[in-house]
Amino acid sequence: MVAMLPKKRIDNAKRAFSTRRVPTGDMRRLLTGDLRPEPGDLVLARVDEILKHTKLELTDGRKAHMFPGDEIIVAFGHRYAPDQYEAQIGEDLSPCDLVAAGGLASVEISRHERMLPPTRISPLGLLARADGTRMNLADYGVRAGEGPPPIAALLSLGTSMNAGKTLTAMSMVRGLKRLGHKVAALKITGTGAGGDIWIVRDAGADVVADFTDAGFASTYLTPIEDIERGCARLLNYAADQGCDIAVIEIADGLQQLETSRLIHSRSILDVTLGTVFAAYDAMGAKYGVDVLRAAGHNVIAMSGRLGRSPLGVREAEAATGLRVFSPWELQDGMLIPTIRSCAVAALKAQGGDVPHLHRLARDVLDPAVVRTSNVVNLMSPAAVREEQARAVLTCAIEHVMSAEVDALCGASFGVRGATRKNRRNGFRPRRVATVLGDLWVRVPRLRRGGYGPGETLSVASREAVEAVLYSANGPGFEAAVSALVDAIRPETVSVPVTGSLGQAVMSAIQSATQTTDPTVGRLPQQAAVAVDDGEFDSDLDDDEQDSLDLMNEYGHTRRAEGFNSYGRPPSRAAGGAAPDYAPLRYIPIPGE
Repeated sequence: MVAMLPKKRIDNAKRAFSTRRVPTGDMRRLLTGDLRPEPGDLVLARVDEILKHTKLELTDGRKAHMFPGDEIIVAFGHRYAPDQYEAQIGEDLSPCDLVAAGGLASVEISRHERMLPPTRISPLGLLARADGTRMNLADYGVRAGEGPPPIAALLSLGTSMNAGKTLTAMSMVRGLKRLGHKVAALKITGTGAGGDIWIVRDAGADVVADFTDAGFASTYLTPIEDIERGCARLLNYAADQGCDIAVIEIADGLQQLETSRLIHSRSILDVTLGTVFAAYDAMGAKYGVDVLRAAGHNVIAMSGRLGRSPLGVREAEAATGLRVFSPWELQDGMLIPTIRSCAVAALKAQGGDVPHLHRLARDVLDPAVVRTSNVVNLMSPAAVREEQARAVLTCAIEHVMSAEVDALCGASFGVRGATRKNRRNGFRPRRVATVLGDLWVRVPRLRRGGYGPGETLSVASREAVEAVLYSANGPGFEAAVSALVDAIRPETVSVPVTGSLGQAVMSAIQSATQTTDPTVGRLPQQAAVAVDDGEFDSDLDDDEQDSLDLMNEYGHTRRAEGFNSYGRPPSRAAGGAAPDYAPLRYIPIPGE
């Protein structure tokens, strides 16, 4: 049966994110009766009972409260989410479930035990055009070619849902943008929701799109060939907009039905420069990397929630031979040298006649970006020298503080004797203002009373630090170190300059030289936490749904305080300002 659908009724209905590409002007009829819904069909439904989902994500990203009796416009689709619901489309327009806040109508088959039952809805009819043909999201996808795209890609894959894939993808986008690239952020599988789109959009991606822009409400149980064609259209669209690289996220884990087949897709492997793998633990990292390598992937790094555990990081790195990058290191562009090497290798393998790889294979940073950005060229001699100078001064400051605490304790560390008046009680991080900028140092703590770094620690001159660097491994090295220590020590404290101090300074110089290029050596054994939150799923429960606030709390705050994930101070160009990003180009929606 076909019925007229008044415009006012459409305007009053709450339209879900999954339907955002469909212009309301096309919604003219309502089909009812004995109909079998198909994936992507648009449906006008009534909210019957509010359970798990209390809000519906609208086309503009706002989460609107729902009430029983509300009419909503959503799309039919299957759902795969081990942490939430497994659901499939029913055989008719009988009452069903809202299984995703982005607007997915389906019938729940199973759910995670921590999940409430899904909100119940009743389909009122399928939406149709004026000629009575039913409307499907596939009719409103982006228009672009499906041939081999002239653009390279990086993949973000993971062990499972919420392993940290979206945060990893966002961080790669941020790092590529900060170093001057034009980046597309694409998610080619999953369930329609806006959270992942908004985060990469805010990170500065020039083109942002997901599988809903290719015509799918969700990709669960979608033929692999259709997903491959949708991915090709999105990549070609990004290339048409001038992007020189795409960051592609493939949802869920390697055991998920579509993902397990997509990792073997030749069309995707052919455009992929490298894969970054997000994992929960070392076992998952080892297994996932082995599976991907067997499928032909060039796995270049790991990330994800694994990084929360320093021990897990060391285990994963030992098992795989890959480095675990924190999201903040990815945002600082520390993976760029590896990406550049992959582009150079791809150029050689393809005979050099691949225009879109030339931009990626050039120097890590364009000079213009260095002048206008707060990102240091990771490969430049000036950047290496600056990191070495900061490492020398940090080492000297910590040595002076250690001597001060020894004086307060009445004995050196670990020495027993009647003169001892106090004992050490570990360390705490503290920021100290110096001529080289703010440095984070380890301040000794006392069991009784307090100790804080004195004002003399900040008076060292750049010349004194440079003298240590210039004389490294030379005859005047110990004298230069002694002069630097004398410049920052309090007058009342005698600070011995021993051979062990010289060795510590040389070790700090060597460590700073290596950390400027992450491809030079492996992580230090004392690597600290990496990831403070995992994947941004906009359909999380009440305790997790505001994932952007979590990133602001854990990620941006730590950056503002001066930490990066491994306790090393973040590199910044002298006097650098925030980069002037090009305006974001989002895929236009018909009718907007």
